[in-house]
Amino acid sequence: MSHSNFCQSTQGAKASLLKQFASLAIPTILSGWVYTVYTLIDGIFIGRYVGEQALAALNLVVPLLYVPYAFSVMAGVGGATLIARLLGEGREAEARRAFSQVLWVMLAFGITMSVAVLGLRHEIAAALGAEGPIAQDVVAYLSGWGWFVLFANGLYALELFLRVEGAPAARFGLYAMFLGALANVALDYWFIAVRGMGMYGASLATGLSMMVSSSVMLAYHFVLAKQVVPAWRAFANAEVHVWRAMYNGASEFLGAIAPAVTVFAFNRVILSNFGEPGLAAYAILEYMTLGATVTMVALVQSMQPMISFYRGARDLNALRESFRLGVIAVTGFSVLVALAMATLARPLTFLFLPEGVHAWSILEQAVLWYALAFLPAAGNLIVAGFLTAVEAPGPSAVIATLRSWVLLLGILWLLNVWLGGTAIWYSLLITEVLTLAISAWLYWRSVRSKTLLGPAASC
Repeated sequence: MSHSNFCQSTQGAKASLLKQFASLAIPTILSGWVYTVYTLIDGIFIGRYVGEQALAALNLVVPLLYVPYAFSVMAGVGGATLIARLLGEGREAEARRAFSQVLWVMLAFGITMSVAVLGLRHEIAAALGAEGPIAQDVVAYLSGWGWFVLFANGLYALELFLRVEGAPAARFGLYAMFLGALANVALDYWFIAVRGMGMYGASLATGLSMMVSSSVMLAYHFVLAKQVVPAWRAFANAEVHVWRAMYNGASEFLGAIAPAVTVFAFNRVILSNFGEPGLAAYAILEYMTLGATVTMVALVQSMQPMISFYRGARDLNALRESFRLGVIAVTGFSVLVALAMATLARPLTFLFLPEGVHAWSILEQAVLWYALAFLPAAGNLIVAGFLTAVEAPGPSAVIATLRSWVLLLGILWLLNVWLGGTAIWYSLLITEVLTLAISAWLYWRSVRSKTLLGPAASC
């Protein structure tokens, strides 16, 4: 397409930016919620049919479960951003090669991690802090989940690639995720409630359902997709795009892998302050925040392809309007989340543990502080997502590292050493507020950089 024709098409697109954002956001949010169902359903069935100890064991496993998810986010966000920019520049062949290269790297990583988990599951359980009966539950879960790491690794990234393909493909991704969620509910009921297979059954249910969703989405790219399709000779030329994709998604990887570190750290601190009931309570708190976090991230990721596309098209006005829509959506949702979490925490606790009076007595001290933390977290997610979309992963990585690693772990350690007990629940809010000040400065610096945003072409 010539530059003049492309400018005409983008001028027409400006009037429908809100429609574009909605067409991306709605299926993205829904698919994010469907993705959340995988975790929530496991937690409900394990809490109700296996018990509090098993729920505590599942929380010990969570740090490891974040590893393939984080790699999938890195490959998906970094790859989708790169592919969207290449398509915006009219480089369709290069976009196909970039997509194929990312798929090969994901395959290699998934197989390698699967072999490691199955071969070292006892050692991994010990490293996660599991001892005695809880260790048996952890090993049982890893024995089933280890076979399906490849599909856990592909699930999120494949759904992101479908969004770049367009709204119809994004809806297809939603249907595929929904199909997997239905399979997860049915399999959880069969393996846990009917067959009594405990943690091993829960891991099989999750793994098989992820296999269903991932396989269906991958098939779409091979059969129905028009733009984001595999290239038969992915590494045919000298240009290797996969490293740029991984580098561009590095900040998202740091943000996504951070819960593996922070949950591990929180598990140790909570065990020392509240024992195993505290670990179960913390698991429920994580379930409460999961859906809200996924939704906020989905809103950010809905604006990212638009920003990347209009940056490639050199349409600065449309880029700015896309960013403004993302800011309004994420900020507004964070306010709703804070209100809902403060009022619905108690009934959600008893959804997971019918006899969870002890768990609620611990959670009651933490919920308000976690709810308030969503407000500054919204700003941090928005700025980090914007910086990734304009291919500035360095500043984005700074935000992810501060809010999820350096500040959070440092403040948790200080509060635990100085005050202990309920004071540890303040760490998330303090971290997000401090990071927001730095995020604001990084955003201000980025918008002043003409080379970062790219010069706007006159159409």
